[in-house]
Amino acid sequence: MTFTRTTDSPFEDSQVLAEDYIPDEVLGRDEELDQISEVLQQIVDNEQPVNAFIYGISGTGKTVSIKYKQRELENALGRYDDVHATFVYQNCESLSSSYQAAIAIANSFLEDSEYEYLHDELDFDRKKLPSSGLPKEHVYDILFEIFDLLTYKHTTYRSELQTALEDSTLTDDVAASDLIEAQSSSGEDNSEMVDILNTLHGEYDIQPPTAVTDYVTVILDEVDRIGTRDELLYEIPRSRTNNRVENILPAVIGISNDVGYKDSIQSKTDSSLRLKEITFKKYDVEQLKEILTQRAEAAFKEDAYEEEITPLASAFARKQGGDARYGIDLLQKAGMKAKKEDASVVTEAHVRQAHEEKERDRVYEVTNDLSDQEKVVLAAVMYHDLRGETPISRGDMYPTYKRYSGSLLDNSNVPRRVADYLKKMSQLGLLERRDAYKGPGESGFEYSLDKVDYNMIIKVLGEAEPAGGSLGLLPDELVAAFEQSAQTDGEIKQARFESFN
Repeated sequence: MTFTRTTDSPFEDSQVLAEDYIPDEVLGRDEELDQISEVLQQIVDNEQPVNAFIYGISGTGKTVSIKYKQRELENALGRYDDVHATFVYQNCESLSSSYQAAIAIANSFLEDSEYEYLHDELDFDRKKLPSSGLPKEHVYDILFEIFDLLTYKHTTYRSELQTALEDSTLTDDVAASDLIEAQSSSGEDNSEMVDILNTLHGEYDIQPPTAVTDYVTVILDEVDRIGTRDELLYEIPRSRTNNRVENILPAVIGISNDVGYKDSIQSKTDSSLRLKEITFKKYDVEQLKEILTQRAEAAFKEDAYEEEITPLASAFARKQGGDARYGIDLLQKAGMKAKKEDASVVTEAHVRQAHEEKERDRVYEVTNDLSDQEKVVLAAVMYHDLRGETPISRGDMYPTYKRYSGSLLDNSNVPRRVADYLKKMSQLGLLERRDAYKGPGESGFEYSLDKVDYNMIIKVLGEAEPAGGSLGLLPDELVAAFEQSAQTDGEIKQARFESFN
């Protein structure tokens, strides 16, 4: 195949649908944006910074809102020459501890050519920190030493001095670093350097470092992933008090999808943070429609998409808990499908196909993450679903589960534990649970599969590797019911099932 550029792509600017895109206007979050502004206003006013925790389920605009306000603040600070602010962003999704987060943050600066000066200033002879092996306190010492060097003096000031020196006729053999070093020393030998500095400050309107307050704000996204061993959360706000830093005013902003995370971290962290808590609520359908319309208008060419795709994508996103990111992903995938088909217009059909594909991926991931016992419970519900016996109560389903778990895992759990499994799977969207209370001693709920693809469950159960060493978690009884259902319905389930084996 020879690659040639697509001549009729529906995209005008596909970057608008990328996860890291920050729009010119954040919609549907006015109240939350105002609260973030209150936190960051302290920096503009050259006052003591405020720490914050931002909560809300996935896709409610937490990250895009804080980055949008960060951009606004950085633009605003261009009007003031007595404040210098550095934002440190770290996504903790793939990290499991404060130790790992500290190493990741430190290396993001050590490997950045813009901060090459750090290697000259730090008492550390490696290009970056190893992923393990260094004592925890040593890692924190290096991290806070880096923070203390993220100042106006070492960044903007250094650059402005060097530019002024290259333009000036004062001297030909002095570098900005020489002047900065002389500024930090005393003695008559440095008097000439100090004179040069004072002249440059006046002629080129350069603010001396002593007149500038330096802020470093650390943003820890998905902070709940680092667990409740919260040394980093504790150390950042207290780093000045504990003499870990002296040149900067530190603050931390945590972002979490887990609204209960703050309650789980240690009380010492909670008291030291003096948090401002900001909660992001779910988007409603109208807000989602407004957001997706904004993105579609910028992402697709004019007349290259049906207007109906944004209400449809909004409805799907609302069913995912008001997840705007889900809706934006649908638009991106729908555009890709239209492009693959050489279609000049993105249609509702493309959005529906994208939704079905994302649902299959989601179901596979969620089902695959279940424990062996939970997978066997799901197999039992599927067996009764295939036989048309759902909704079914826990009590009626339990004997089937016990047969399957006994033969496949050589171990069964009590009914109360199975009820916990059923509740969890209904929360994950694998099962539909309905209230069917019939009186004392009777099960209060009944369960059925919630529009989940049979083939996907069969695939996951067949691929399972239970601890007992058996091959898969597919009961023969379930396979027979699956095959019978395929024959009865006249569908292609059997062919797909065979392809999984």
